[in-house]
Amino acid sequence: MFEKLYATKAFAALAARNFRIFIFGQSLSLVGTWMQRLAMSWLVLRLTGSGAGLGLIDLSNQAPILVTGFFAGALIDRSNIKKLLIVTQTLCMLQAFALAFLDLSGAIQYMQVLFLSLMLGVVSSIDLPARQSSVSRMLDHPRQLNSALTINSTIFNIARLIGPAIAGFMLQAVGEGICFLLNGISFMAVIFSLTKLKLKDIPVPAVRKSGWQSFKEGIAYAQDFRLLRLLLFSSAIYFFLCLPYTTLLPLFARNLYASNASVLGFFLGSVGFGAIIGVTFQATFVAVKKLHRQLVVSIALFGLGLGIFSLSHSVYLSCSSLVVLGFGMSSGSVGFNTLVQSIIDDDKRGRVMSIYTVGNVGIGPMGSLAAGVVSDFANGTTAGLLLAAGALLLAWNLRKMLKVYDRQILKIFRAKTLAEHVV
Repeated sequence: MFEKLYATKAFAALAARNFRIFIFGQSLSLVGTWMQRLAMSWLVLRLTGSGAGLGLIDLSNQAPILVTGFFAGALIDRSNIKKLLIVTQTLCMLQAFALAFLDLSGAIQYMQVLFLSLMLGVVSSIDLPARQSSVSRMLDHPRQLNSALTINSTIFNIARLIGPAIAGFMLQAVGEGICFLLNGISFMAVIFSLTKLKLKDIPVPAVRKSGWQSFKEGIAYAQDFRLLRLLLFSSAIYFFLCLPYTTLLPLFARNLYASNASVLGFFLGSVGFGAIIGVTFQATFVAVKKLHRQLVVSIALFGLGLGIFSLSHSVYLSCSSLVVLGFGMSSGSVGFNTLVQSIIDDDKRGRVMSIYTVGNVGIGPMGSLAAGVVSDFANGTTAGLLLAAGALLLAWNLRKMLKVYDRQILKIFRAKTLAEHVV
């Protein structure tokens, strides 16, 4: 019935039964996750009214990966990844229930939110690279990887569209606690789906080495592989400039527009809508061999969208610019992820994706804290314009540097039986 759909470039990964099961659980859980993100931002603003307070929450949620992230890869490559994911997802569920209990009981305080955010960050420092590393084990063929990562990103961004829209209205009607509660319940779907997965075993010689030896081997591999090193470094800068938009949106919705949580829901929904368009466009029209070129365009579009949003005083123009921002952000993120996962060796995947996640999740929130501090001392417009200028500069510089690697990228794809995708 779905054979024709599975034969298309964009949906090839859905032919793999394990991936379909995984996406089912993820789609439900991610809606709850985005509801909680908006609810937590609104809760922090209610408790503190501070941009720096928002930035610190983002930093506490992501900073633990700077300590544990590099070592998480060695753990992932040496562990039963399915059992590991069940444990981490269960802990994430308990964190959501704890937030719900404290808020609904009226006992919630900023330091409690900060602590629970930090706890979630520690768990996520293992969960995120483990999930990224597990995707390749769910597939029937390496050529399905680009499709899988694109579908995963599409589901993520559909949730980004739906979750905040629901939460924006629920915050007005019933408050943050119910959003936290529903997020906790949503984790049950992904935990159930994980119990049904049958992941492929990948031979990893490094499992016989100590965790410290495995860690050093992963660092040396990334350091010696010049193309990989460039992508990891550039992605860290990209996420430093990209992630702070989540700190700026609540500030603009509350301060500039003097509105309620519904406006923030529309803002986040606009980002999600643009992100869906971005990943759909990339999956359908961008050949794998041109992903590194599309990266430059994506980063530039993100900078353009953020710059216009920062200068806008109209809700309609703001939402339109956020669609552009979402397009560039999602296609850039998927592009980095796909390129990194396509060029690395399977036995180093957990360690490399941990390093990648450090740049994504660990470095990115430092930009959120910086944006929050700048917005407190100057204003949100200044913070947004500085980040937009940085993104445009990164796009210009990356364009020059990636020209050198055209032939090497094509050679790697052919060696990894991805040649049918290189057209």
